[in-house]
Amino acid sequence: MAFSLPWSLLLLGLLPGPGASRAPTVVTGTLGGSVTLPLQLQDGQQVESISWVCRSVPGAIATVTLVEAGGPDTFHQADSRYWGRLSVVGPDRSLKISHLSWADAGSYRAHVNLRSSRLTHTREYSLHVYEKLTQPHVTMSTRISGNGHCLIILTCVAESRGGTVTYSWTPLGPQTTLSHGGSILSVTLQPGDSALNFTCTVKNPVSNSSSLPILVLPSCSGPGILGSEESVGETVIGTLGKSATLPLEIPVGQEVEKVTWSSRGLVAILQPGPAGEPILVAGNQGPYSQRLSIPCHSYSLQISSLRLQDSGPYRAWITLHSPPINITKDFILHVYEKPQEPKITASSQIMKDGTCFITLACLLDQAGEDVQYSWDPRGQGAVVSHGGTTLSISWRSGVSDSYHCTVKNPVSQSSSSISVKPLCSGSFLPCCLRKEFILFLILGALQIK
Repeated sequence: MAFSLPWSLLLLGLLPGPGASRAPTVVTGTLGGSVTLPLQLQDGQQVESISWVCRSVPGAIATVTLVEAGGPDTFHQADSRYWGRLSVVGPDRSLKISHLSWADAGSYRAHVNLRSSRLTHTREYSLHVYEKLTQPHVTMSTRISGNGHCLIILTCVAESRGGTVTYSWTPLGPQTTLSHGGSILSVTLQPGDSALNFTCTVKNPVSNSSSLPILVLPSCSGPGILGSEESVGETVIGTLGKSATLPLEIPVGQEVEKVTWSSRGLVAILQPGPAGEPILVAGNQGPYSQRLSIPCHSYSLQISSLRLQDSGPYRAWITLHSPPINITKDFILHVYEKPQEPKITASSQIMKDGTCFITLACLLDQAGEDVQYSWDPRGQGAVVSHGGTTLSISWRSGVSDSYHCTVKNPVSQSSSSISVKPLCSGSFLPCCLRKEFILFLILGALQIK
């Protein structure tokens, strides 16, 4: 039975050809992970070959040729940035891309050639690549509004190099307002309101992560988040891996309800226990887990196994029963690592009059903060430069032969020494002078012969 021309054209129009305009299939992948572009062939279709194309790469990135008798497929990868990262999976020969990079995001097409038809069926895809989100951090600023209420502004910061990130906060209520796409939460509190703990959660299509709880009190000087740059207070020095105590004295005769310790978030809460002795009721979770203790008969806070990240501002918020007032005390904790033994490098230049000019440099693999350098002996005419790390001297035989470099920070010091006499011997002559000296020896030997 033959079809009329209009019917033939109608049937051809129902088949998806090379220019078929169907909505692309959106596929989401994780940076460094794998993703599959699903083909989903129709039952009964006899496929001859499949070509996978990426808009940003000329030509096909991969081709699959199917053997009619049911033998193994032939899979070919083009020499492109996808080399070694492509494979076909499943009975539909979907394309799997491994070790995803940012550059892999974009548009893809699968051109399916059937044995029973000369038409090419096309499937389109839109690949989006996201990275797993790390834990966000929250900063806080406060100001007093015109009606005397305290306005606390919490800003949630997510480190993301690409893609859309959504923000959410808990809890929300009539006292809170969201702005800037949800990344900023404004909280209005007044005296008498209860303290609140806020948590920021960031989310993208492949992951989500939440911040540590942030304590917000109904006061613009409460113990929530402290700004590390502007905070001032009593300085406490600690050594990496050791313990440090933030000393807190309670006014004589005062009855304590609780003491809240905070830094970039809640650190610990101390309350009177049996017989009035302070006990730790919160603070055994998060970055300070199993590292907090209370010195005997005190509301001071001791932090053990110190880390460099522990450096920063701390605040003790003292809530008294009688009289019912709040007292704050601020601290700045500095954690230092003991400096390693420094290395001394040297260069020298010998002049014709026998004077030897020497430059010594004192180096540390990891200098850290607040490191000071000193040299001994300095001697007359010695020049110290580059923050104390470099010593320049003119040396003659008969003066001090050994020079010492000492590095010091607030918790420790370490020294190294070097003998400069070998630097000014013939073996350390500059290259040009050594050549002249060798030539002189050769000429002398020729004259002897």
